[in-house]
Amino acid sequence: MEHVNNTELSSHEGTRCQFNGSSGVIKLGIDVHQQFYTVVMQEGGSNPKPPQRFSKQGLVHWAARIKNQGGEMHAVYEACGFGFGLQRALSGLGIKCYVVCPQKLDEHNRRVKTDSLDAKALCLKLDRFVQGNRDALALVRVPSEKEEQLRAIHRQREQLVKARKQLEAQGRSLMVTVNRSWSPCRKRSVRSP
Repeated sequence: MEHVNNTELSSHEGTRCQFNGSSGVIKLGIDVHQQFYTVVMQEGGSNPKPPQRFSKQGLVHWAARIKNQGGEMHAVYEACGFGFGLQRALSGLGIKCYVVCPQKLDEHNRRVKTDSLDAKALCLKLDRFVQGNRDALALVRVPSEKEEQLRAIHRQREQLVKARKQLEAQGRSLMVTVNRSWSPCRKRSVRSP
């Protein structure tokens, strides 16, 4: 009878990449916030590592250090109101960075939403995407810097117009409340009662 060593398959960490054929590709799932980033990293086919929190510049320096060790590297984060600067910074380092549509990442409806869980869910979706499942991520087209600036100006104008309309509606409501008439003219003058 032959005795075979090291055949126990209970350790997912050591056997997962053996069966799914993944190489040493590094994948980063990033949950973006105004002051910090929460990042989950997965190396090859291993289980994702525990989340880490970085400042904006700290993440770029950390990613550069890992990228300099060599190998293929991918990152993903959800599109948000902070623009595409992170995507440009990581792409400048040679990291394939994807931006995806914001989505509900709580697939099991646990009603628990944390930065760590979001970053891990993004990392796992990125793993499936890199392995060939192109439906795993809903990619967003990254605009040029000029396009992004023009969008920002347009959006700011839309917000100001909306705020003006809300204030006009509040003013009309107040005037109706005190039995005054309101005429929407461009030149505002004080009316006597």
